[in-house]
Amino acid sequence: MNEEKSKVLKMLEKGKISAAEAMELLEALSRLEGKEGRSARSRGRLLKIRVYEDGASEAKVNVNIPLAWSKFIAPFIEQKIGEKLGEKGCGIDMEKIRETLESGDVGKIIDINDGGNRVEISIE
Repeated sequence: MNEEKSKVLKMLEKGKISAAEAMELLEALSRLEGKEGRSARSRGRLLKIRVYEDGASEAKVNVNIPLAWSKFIAPFIEQKIGEKLGEKGCGIDMEKIRETLESGDVGKIIDINDGGNRVEISIE
């Protein structure tokens, strides 16, 4: 992509395009770069929810949900889990969780350890 940017700058330098046109072209190249980078990253297929109680090594709750269904369960997560975590003093940015679910990027979304109890939500 750097080669294309260099070409745009050379065209600007030679006066073949205006500064505004160069800016438009560079912005378009940046958008393309973002799309290519996003598709190159791995996208998850499952939303995994694990709840461990009293320091147990095995999860008491072990739920795997297809990521495509996440938009349907997001209101549940926002309302129920958000309320419970709020009661415990754990503030969570639900908008950030929604964005992460929509992006499908692999990784942990939530990892909360409250003494012996632990909640993990991740995309795999």
